[in-house]
Amino acid sequence: MKIVINDLCEINTGVYEKPTVGGMVYYIQSRDFNGYLEFNDDIVPELQESPKFKKHYLQKGNILIAAKGGNYFAVVYNGEVSPAVASSTFIVLRELNQAIVSPGFLAWFINHPKTQLYFSTHAKGSNIPYISKNLISELEINIPSLDKQKRILEIHQLRIKERQLIEKIESLKEITINEKLIQYT
Repeated sequence: MKIVINDLCEINTGVYEKPTVGGMVYYIQSRDFNGYLEFNDDIVPELQESPKFKKHYLQKGNILIAAKGGNYFAVVYNGEVSPAVASSTFIVLRELNQAIVSPGFLAWFINHPKTQLYFSTHAKGSNIPYISKNLISELEINIPSLDKQKRILEIHQLRIKERQLIEKIESLKEITINEKLIQYT
């Protein structure tokens, strides 16, 4: 079934705030994610509580799309840090119709190389490229059954684990070889 993202969820932008020391609310920014799109370990709350955040607090299952800077990755927010709001560098997909599509599958689709190429070719701005809320809302997605979505995500997760293991093996090889070489001197 083909459907546009606008028909699947509510689409909002993140908020612009100036971070402060000793905050109580996490202010999610692109720099808070590693190469595997997982939260970095060193993330800390940077904002003070404010009534204007009420409609911006992230909920489990929200999808954050980095809309500025050329790396338009998507992540599913699962409450890893809370309470949290997304910075203005993100577009937030809320109230996703999970009877049709899982948050993980939609994030996977947005991160797919073909979708990323689509975003790159339609990005605006010359100094700092960005994708618009409208571009995301009109993005058409072919949605398989929930069972197929689940299988696609399982394979994708296995691929990520494989890459992490290969990286770890290469790192250990480098350490071992360097130790052997230093002993050889």
